[in-house]
Amino acid sequence: MNKSQKIQEIIALRQPLAESLKKVEDNLNHLQITWHNLEDYRNQLQAKTQDDKVLGKLQEINFSDSKTKILESLEKLSKLFKRFERQTLNIGVVGRAGQGKSRLLQSLTGLSSEEIPDGDRQHCTGVRSSIHHTHDQETKAKVYFYREQSFLHEIINPYYTALDLGQHPISIQDFANNPLPTLRLEGAENQAKYEHLKDYYTHFDKYSDLLRCPSPLDISQDKIRQYVAQDDKNGERVYFNYLAVKEVKITCQFPNKEVEQIAVVDMPGLGNTGIGDEARMIKTLAEEIDFVLFVKMPHTLRDYWADVDVKLYDTVNASLEDLPVKLWSFMVLNKTDKDSKQGDNFTNCQDLLKSIINVSKEKTFIFSDYIIANCANPEEVNEKILEKTLDYLSQNISQLDQKYVTAFYDELADLQSTIKGELQKAKETLNKVDSVESESTFDELFDNFWDNLTNDLTDLLEDLREKRNDQDDYFKEQVEKVFQECQKDETIFPSLEQIRKRKNSIIQGDYPSTYGTYINEIRTGLSRRFLNLDDGLKKSIEELKIEITNVLTNQCNLKGLSMDKGSKFLQEITDLIPDSCTTLKEGFTVMGNFELSYRGLIQYHIRENLDNLRQDNSPLPKGGKEQDVLDNLQELYKETIYLCKNALDNNFLRIPSQAAFAIVEEFVDLVLRSKDAQRQWRKFLLPYRADIWSDTFQILGDNTRLRQQWTQLIEETENINSSLLK
Repeated sequence: MNKSQKIQEIIALRQPLAESLKKVEDNLNHLQITWHNLEDYRNQLQAKTQDDKVLGKLQEINFSDSKTKILESLEKLSKLFKRFERQTLNIGVVGRAGQGKSRLLQSLTGLSSEEIPDGDRQHCTGVRSSIHHTHDQETKAKVYFYREQSFLHEIINPYYTALDLGQHPISIQDFANNPLPTLRLEGAENQAKYEHLKDYYTHFDKYSDLLRCPSPLDISQDKIRQYVAQDDKNGERVYFNYLAVKEVKITCQFPNKEVEQIAVVDMPGLGNTGIGDEARMIKTLAEEIDFVLFVKMPHTLRDYWADVDVKLYDTVNASLEDLPVKLWSFMVLNKTDKDSKQGDNFTNCQDLLKSIINVSKEKTFIFSDYIIANCANPEEVNEKILEKTLDYLSQNISQLDQKYVTAFYDELADLQSTIKGELQKAKETLNKVDSVESESTFDELFDNFWDNLTNDLTDLLEDLREKRNDQDDYFKEQVEKVFQECQKDETIFPSLEQIRKRKNSIIQGDYPSTYGTYINEIRTGLSRRFLNLDDGLKKSIEELKIEITNVLTNQCNLKGLSMDKGSKFLQEITDLIPDSCTTLKEGFTVMGNFELSYRGLIQYHIRENLDNLRQDNSPLPKGGKEQDVLDNLQELYKETIYLCKNALDNNFLRIPSQAAFAIVEEFVDLVLRSKDAQRQWRKFLLPYRADIWSDTFQILGDNTRLRQQWTQLIEETENINSSLLK
């Protein structure tokens, strides 16, 4: 196979893994929810139980460790899934500054130092860049910036913490506008870190606008260096945009068309003491990199494997705990020719290659292979590095991926085992409850409940019977309020000037027609005011439902089933009643859903009296003007208000009281007087006995609601846990 076929095969082999991991992710998310629900219910049981044995067992269940492990597993799973669903093979290039990383990337991609900065001084590359192949001949890039808050939390604040500089800036403006705290810590490394922070502070005005500009920003090829480099081609520190840049994604046409599904990632040179650099590199390696090329350029005179080389290796190795970096990395020794600035270092390359064996024995400094190649020579890079890398991946990537997945599955298996053990503890709480409770105790309490229920509901019904022809206070109050507002409202009438303008604006152009239009508007406005009577009707009925609630909660002790009042209480009880208790459930449904409305009861009668607002009931005198229009409108309005008020006073103020008696009588018939009413109440209350009589019955006693729900949650969690890897 050619290179392209090799890459396609590698990517194709990963797709089934991505699909299987997606199923595991769904299961793990489901487990997270049920585990949270089980813990939440455990906490409720702890608050309700008075049994020390049960309480002790409930407290033994350890939810927190597994919750943490689930979160960690979801995070790892996300990295795995991203790794396997990618349609590119990502190769990261890692090394200290000045080792030839940029030259290697230039040889792979065909880009120049304008897009991939290189230099012999300091750290030239300032940000992470990923380079992807495109069929488009034009090279371009997308620049991703930090936002102000992420810049503050991810870049600036870690310096304040690590250097003990005191309170973090509360905003980006707080950082920029106040003096930088004085460094109190001693040591060269701390001073070097402080100098990096000073760069962010001193040059803030040169990059701060980028923290607020659109992200990503599309830029052309000639602008790339300005965003990824610290220095210009002459090595002068003139660029500061990189301080605000999170990542740059470059697309270009690779010289070798067979590697178009390869992406390479340029990691900034490490060792410049920037706080957070290593952490960000580890995150990138874990989430985006499939293979790493370490690059080291030996000096021409002499060189050795320094501690900084081993530290870099250890940093990369820490990115994937379950997959040692020795299995997915090559060491590239960058060979330079005698005509280069560095001179011929081939002998030292060979010496370092031989000596690495001894270093490996002492410091676990091992790679999958070692290559000596000139990173500035595209042919050598293609033949010695890229070809060898693809051959290695073609032969080993499936095993590496499977090893990574297997290690993750082993962790999930441990999680399964841990949760299984905690679920066993949850089951044991049920064993601590006496299995037999005195039936006579429930019978005695239920008989007392039934006596209270029948007596108190009957008393309430009789009280409503006596008052059914009384005016309802809440409704009367709302009626009086509406009429007071109608009588005080002067804005409903037009001014004389408005009447003249209206007469001139209508087609007929006369006062009788103008008078007619105002009558229609006043009638519409008055009709809308009466809609407010709905508030009084609703309040009356809700107060009635609260009265029923008080009977059921205070005298009959059902407050253990719901702490709500009125409609909400009745709805909650309705939801708790089993469907088999048909009449009882119907009674609560009828009572809970009952309402009175203005439109249904009163509006039609009000409309009859609003008909008084008609032009023929009070026509304008012959030759009438604007004053006559206003006088007639006021007189008609006053008469209509009187008619409506009289109709309500005489006929409708008793309706809420009559409706209250009727609906409560129907409720009492259904829940007390119907056939099997007492049996249905008994059937309904038995599972909830511990909620109602908590000082008498155990919360996890046989057939209690709490025991049933606890058992159901345990079983649901067991099922999900057992199917986690299926």
